[in-house]
Amino acid sequence: MMRRLFYIAVFQLFVTTTVLLGQGLSLAEIRKDFKVGHKDEKTCVKHLDALEEYANCPIGRGYEAAYHMFMAKHTGNPLKKMGYFRDGKKMLEEEIADNPNNIELRYIRLCIQYYIPSFLGYKDNIEEDKRFLVNNLYKLKDKETKQLIYTYLKGAKMYSDNELTLLGR
Repeated sequence: MMRRLFYIAVFQLFVTTTVLLGQGLSLAEIRKDFKVGHKDEKTCVKHLDALEEYANCPIGRGYEAAYHMFMAKHTGNPLKKMGYFRDGKKMLEEEIADNPNNIELRYIRLCIQYYIPSFLGYKDNIEEDKRFLVNNLYKLKDKETKQLIYTYLKGAKMYSDNELTLLGR
């Protein structure tokens, strides 16, 4: 009887923990909303809060860095703007330094560098990251994420037709 109660308690703990973590962080949703995080403050804040609490892998921390940079657009205070941007940039660069072959981290950096204003001085890796993605996106095991990235990059019009052909293989 005691053994059975023990297993029931362990099972309930497992289910509760899984549900709570699942509610706190959904990388699929964060990936999907990546293209609107800089436009929609509510989405940005929601994802940043979840990422700050639950991000525990390079990709999660990469998106956390991106959403930090997106927050710069949603505050009026110039000091806070620069703080959000600098903190996010530092976080993303540290993740890429630790994981230089991570396809999704390179995608995040490319998108940010491609679209931010030049005066911020964060445009040094655009060509490098474009080449990296052309040469490596096909290696991404997660087909859904691969398609999401490809569709976004195709719509961004930062690649030539020949590059898109290679990117989409």
